[in-house]
Amino acid sequence: MTLSPELPALRQALENCRLHETGVRDALDDLALRALCGADLEALGKDDRRLLDQFAYRYLRLQDDMGARLMPAVLRALGEEVASMAALDRFARLEQLGWLSGKGADQVA
Repeated sequence: MTLSPELPALRQALENCRLHETGVRDALDDLALRALCGADLEALGKDDRRLLDQFAYRYLRLQDDMGARLMPAVLRALGEEVASMAALDRFARLEQLGWLSGKGADQVA
């Protein structure tokens, strides 16, 4: 049995996103242990600054990889043509197909 070329790309995109998710979760766990408050943010030490940088980097990479790699790979694996689709259209199509919830960040309870 031959795998379609879409499946390896989907697996790779998913693995990349899982790696970034792990980095985000690790940083959040470490941040919870530090219990930083607003006043602490004015005079961050080197370790806390690195931890916040790690969180921000991994979060942004996760967001970017989901939009640029994972979502298109899912759509291609489902037989959709994504080359001419804008990112917003990809999200809308995945919602139509039932792969994403219709709840936006402003609607989450």
